Amino acid sequence: MNNMINKNKISTTIRFLILSDFFLFFAVGLLAPIFAVFVLENIENKIEVIGFAMSCYWLTRVIMVVPLSRLMDKIRGEIDECSFMIIGTFLISIIPLFYIMSSAPWHIYVLQIVNGIANSMAVPAWRILFTNHIDKKIVGLEWSLEDVGVGIATASSATIGAFIASKLGFNALFGIISFFGLIATTILIVLSKKKGMILSKFIINKAEKVPLKLDTFK
Repeated sequence: MNNMINKNKISTTIRFLILSDFFLFFAVGLLAPIFAVFVLENIENKIEVIGFAMSCYWLTRVIMVVPLSRLMDKIRGEIDECSFMIIGTFLISIIPLFYIMSSAPWHIYVLQIVNGIANSMAVPAWRILFTNHIDKKIVGLEWSLEDVGVGIATASSATIGAFIASKLGFNALFGIISFFGLIATTILIVLSKKKGMILSKFIINKAEKVPLKLDTFK
């Protein structure tokens, strides 16, 4: 696979975006399969709490993603996408730490609303940057590498997350989730400085972006 990547000369931006996504999805995947167990055992033993929590997340995300995406479309350059992506990823990374202090259902609902806002910032910004920098000659390869990275991260983290929660408890798991999430955030910060996005060095034609799509994560 390395030979294939080198041969097709995948850009640094695409490499960093894929790498960041790998760590972020690994972090999120540590909790996703057992989030319901955490709520039932530590917050309130009612199944409807889980449903309300997921509704808070998705309703917030679908409400916020369009105006935030339109805002990024209107601002010239990549400083807005880069900033939204970093801030959103950072928020996603630290939210698990607040689960440690949660003791009531409304705490979870508020955190899920913040999580929805964070994803509304990070997800479309990531897609816009990926689309802007993708090599038109190897579109399939670059998207497939992203898919493979996400798949490996999600598959491996599901089992690891359950094991950590079982042996060390949820508080340790939340700390580990935030650690990997912050690695993803750091990669994006390094990318922004490496490519000069913070200084809006690259000016991209906004009219050529592909439409955004809403799915489970990205």
